[in-house]
Amino acid sequence: MRHAARPRARRGHAAAWPAALPAPHRFLTPLLPLWALLPTAPATPAAIPTQATFAVNAAIVRGCMVAGAAGQVTGLGFGSIDFGTHSAVRTGTETRLAGSGAGGQALIQCTPGTAVQVAADAGQHAQGSQRRLSNNAGAFVPYVLALAAGTTTALVPNVPASLTLGAVAAALPLQGTVTFPGFGLPSGVYTDTVQVTLSW
Repeated sequence: MRHAARPRARRGHAAAWPAALPAPHRFLTPLLPLWALLPTAPATPAAIPTQATFAVNAAIVRGCMVAGAAGQVTGLGFGSIDFGTHSAVRTGTETRLAGSGAGGQALIQCTPGTAVQVAADAGQHAQGSQRRLSNNAGAFVPYVLALAAGTTTALVPNVPASLTLGAVAAALPLQGTVTFPGFGLPSGVYTDTVQVTLSW
């Protein structure tokens, strides 16, 4: 039985493999760093705060209102001063505080500690800066107005006077003092109307 003889390689040359046989292959394994072969830990999420703060604020400004009628700015009634009934020969003075008139007395309510400026005009029958009651027939009785709150502050016509009001609704502490001449006054009703302005 004949066997195929493998051809001998000539000196200096590698032996040739038959064409039908595949040439030997080398399988190269790439070298990896040691840390790459270790199991990797899962990614840790960034820390998110679960508690935080935010600012809340408000500003309160000073101001006043007519109690029960915040939008009312005209047609207010601060009451009336009634000096009563006296004889035609009465002399001296009579002082009275403003009270509730037929239309009621407006009550003012303010931010606590609000300084209010109160100004009153000279009325309808003044002579210079002197306010006067009139019988509408040429006879007059002089009087003065003031604020009676702790101390008495005269209300000079159209000159603002300071008054501190608070959160409790209160009437303006208006006070009037009339001076009776003691003679020469006709009988009748003597009146006047004064306009009061509040500002703050």
